[in-house]
Amino acid sequence: MRLTCATIAMCSVFTATSLHAQSAFGCSGLEDNRELPAIEGKHGVFYRINTDIRMNHPFSAAIVNHLAELSRALESRGTTLVFAPIPTKSVSMPGDLPDQARLYGFDLNVATAVHDDVLDRLTAAGVLTVDIRQALLKAEPGKLPFFNSDFHWSAYGANLGAAAIADVIKAHPFYETLPVTQFTTEPVAEETAFSGMRRVLQTRCTDTLPEPITMTWNTQPVGNDSGIDIGLGDSANAGFDIFGQTADTIPIVLVGTSFSDSPINNFPNWIAQHTSLEVVNFAITGGNQYGAITSYLTSAEFQEAPPAFLVWENPIYNNLAQYGDQPLRELIAAAANNCAAERPVVIAKDRLSVTADVSGLDASDTLFLDTGGSTALEVDYTFVSANGGERLKALRRGERLRRTGRFYMPMTGLWPDGADQVRINLSAPFGADARLYVCHPLPHQEEKS
Repeated sequence: MRLTCATIAMCSVFTATSLHAQSAFGCSGLEDNRELPAIEGKHGVFYRINTDIRMNHPFSAAIVNHLAELSRALESRGTTLVFAPIPTKSVSMPGDLPDQARLYGFDLNVATAVHDDVLDRLTAAGVLTVDIRQALLKAEPGKLPFFNSDFHWSAYGANLGAAAIADVIKAHPFYETLPVTQFTTEPVAEETAFSGMRRVLQTRCTDTLPEPITMTWNTQPVGNDSGIDIGLGDSANAGFDIFGQTADTIPIVLVGTSFSDSPINNFPNWIAQHTSLEVVNFAITGGNQYGAITSYLTSAEFQEAPPAFLVWENPIYNNLAQYGDQPLRELIAAAANNCAAERPVVIAKDRLSVTADVSGLDASDTLFLDTGGSTALEVDYTFVSANGGERLKALRRGERLRRTGRFYMPMTGLWPDGADQVRINLSAPFGADARLYVCHPLPHQEEKS
């Protein structure tokens, strides 16, 4: 006879009780936690339901095309883009997934195929892409590339990912033209990483969850016997080599998220170790998908000295289409720097706004606003049509982003005939030399638009 629950309520109580009994740490209701729904896997490994167990990652054809345009724009400046999507924990550590993952529709074969499809489409479009998932799957038995109770990778996982990135860079023809520096990496001590995820999970568990413990490492160039930390990977060293000499070309710049910014995993230094090239790190914790790369490409450091390689680390579950086409259009314009056509501006007395004539421009153009050193993080563009209609477009920078004072606004989303005028308002006063330029697309970008 087939047994069924008499009521939905009884089923819920039975399920919760069973899962609590199966938990190695007395956890219950993890999947119902609105702040961070999760499930407990094997060996104390926990997975986030909304990201780690997700199988479909929004990566449209338009996003792939924009990334290809960005790659070509950077190439026009002598920089090779290396796109390094961080895979989900589920496809990187599938052996620790619980049977419960199937209740959420998770299928490892489908999840893997979706991940590989993103990489294949990027590669086919000409974007140099790194398959970090394959590298993490090679983890030695007993060594976890991701922390048990956190979604970040350990120093071990960061090392595997860096080696995969290094393989791609070293296979590129331009690598042979760069001066190399040998590095040595030595273990320091085990440390416990801060984990907001573990803190949230612990509130639903009676026993202490595994702490995110990892060996920490120190990377130095061979021959640096002074014992002084040279600050390898620090963005403060941008434009200088590891010995303080002015560099003609920075070999590698790294932009990304907390996966790259956390000093405990040694990620930028692992890249230096495996490539024998200097790495300058511009990653930003909490900058989301665009914070670090926007801060860097709109900076004077990039415009004055583009690197040989730009490594963009970004978790694959970060939706690059979340804010429409504006962020990538801004990156493309900043990367190409084809912005020589200046438009005169009239600055208001309070220096919080300017007006300019933008007639004759179309949707393929982008406005580049150099605020002259303003600390503004918010910019509003009010476009005015020939018949007096108005449309507002806004740029918002997070508090953690660098205040570069440079903003790029695409002329998309306006009227068929474009706009006649624009009024630009800042959240902080313009600097002494505010200027507005028009960035025209490069020939190959114009053909694609």
